[in-house]
Parts: sequence; structure tokens; C-alpha cells
Amino acid sequence: MGVVALLLCIMLPGAGKVHEEITLHNEINSPFLYRIIMSFGMSKDDVDSQFGKPDIVRKEQDYTYEIREMADGSKLVSFFHPQGGYLLDQWRLSRLPERSEFEALVPGETHALDVKRIDPYFKLMTDQTHETATSEHRLRDSGLATIQYKKSRDRWIVDSIQYMDQDPSGFVSKLRAEDRAAFWTS
Repeated sequence: MGVVALLLCIMLPGAGKVHEEITLHNEINSPFLYRIIMSFGMSKDDVDSQFGKPDIVRKEQDYTYEIREMADGSKLVSFFHPQGGYLLDQWRLSRLPERSEFEALVPGETHALDVKRIDPYFKLMTDQTHETATSEHRLRDSGLATIQYKKSRDRWIVDSIQYMDQDPSGFVSKLRAEDRAAFWTS
């Protein structure tokens, strides 16, 4: 529990701070540990009241997920615990990017606006100093790209990119094949 409290102290003060040129569409695509912290109070009813009824509902043994079509053509995917309907994970996307798209970014030169071209719904989470930030990006191959940023001349510059072969949330692998395929187009 102490780790959760520490994460809240570190991440929450900068949760809404982004470069003024980046207009984010939502607060959903946050790093994995932050999503775990956020999900404790959200229920299916909360998601329904905020985003409306789902277009697709999939009931699996260990979870249920719903897909909502958003006005701009993107989709909101929400995962719920099967008993009680508590939100486990939520991600908004129009497509799943490939790792190669992030490998083309040049640390020290690439701006957050370039990252937004790959993943327009990403969430930039700043630290308490507002000098460094992080974003996470789910990948088509079930992996995860985590980007670290530094502020330079009032702009967010990519500092480093790390990859995990398996996203700890299992987002892509939890989707049924037909739903996964809907995110493979550009």
C-alpha cells in the first residue's frame, strides 16, 4: 500500500500538465501503474454515464470488455471485473501502432508532437518538477513502448524509448481476434 501512496504523490500532481501545443482528447491512456491506482473507484455505471452505452460487449471468463465508438472515429475499450463491474483498464485508440514506428523516433530530436502523429490519444504524465514526463503506447504485437521526455525550451523532447515484449495489462492479447483486427488498419 505504501508503494501505491508513493505513486500517487509522484504522478498525480502532474497528471494534467502537457505542452500547450498538444491537445489531448482524454485522460485515459495513462501509464499502467497509474491506471491501476485510478481504477479502484470507477465502475461500469460511471463509464456508461460518462461515455454512453457500449457498441460491443464481450464477456470472457476473467473479465468483460466493452468497445464504444467515439465521435471522431476512435474507439474506447474498457475492461471490467466480471463480479461487481469495476473498471480494470481503459484505453482509447484508432489503431494499434507497430514498434517500428516508435523505433524511427530520434531521442534528443523528436518532439511529443511527432509521437502524437503515431498515437494521437497518448497521455503525457509529468513528474512533480514538470521537467520530465512519461507516456505509454500499446503495440500491435502485444508489446508496450514507454517513452521518457525532457522539457527543452518549453517543449517536450523524447529522451529515451523502452520496449516490453508483453504489455503487463495484456490489453491486445485479451481482445478477441475480430476486435484486435479492427485496430490493425491505419
